Amino acid sequence: MSPLSRYIVYLENKKYLPQDANSILYLSRNILREYKIIIRDVRVASCFLEIDVSIPSLELEKVKSKLTQIGSVMEIDRIVETALEKKVSLKLARQLFNNEKYWKTHEVLEGVWKHARGDERSLLNGIILVAAALVHYQKGEHAICISIMKRALDKLKGLSGHYYEIDVDILRTRIMSIVNSTEISRFNI
Repeated sequence: MSPLSRYIVYLENKKYLPQDANSILYLSRNILREYKIIIRDVRVASCFLEIDVSIPSLELEKVKSKLTQIGSVMEIDRIVETALEKKVSLKLARQLFNNEKYWKTHEVLEGVWKHARGDERSLLNGIILVAAALVHYQKGEHAICISIMKRALDKLKGLSGHYYEIDVDILRTRIMSIVNSTEISRFNI
């Protein structure tokens, strides 16, 4: 058997909501039960489903074909850790976040966070926590999302202004609104 590679398979989402994530996870595991693969997670965004899988590269086309039972394949992204320059990472993270790719946002920002210090480290940790919270929302885990949003607010306390193209004050206001209302909605940074 060939080694497993990790991929995010993006399927078109025409009918699913975050609370459907577990049922899609079980469905995808059932559809792909004959293959030697690992399906780690399913996340539901407004326009796509993210299926986090580890599969032998040779099986990719078969797996892709089977997953069309859930939705049309939009994109497949092989997960490989890449070191990017800070400015590039932050621009990419912002684009990913604004496209509801919160898991990848978290991964990209972690690379920058590891090398940051002081207020910048706290700010990045706050943004990472917001992305992590929204990952839990996409998995239908509302209470966990709100709890992590509260932790993000603590990290952002006392910070303001702009960080690259991110308006920290607007970000904090949006998080506070979600925490206070417990109504989770997508927003851009």
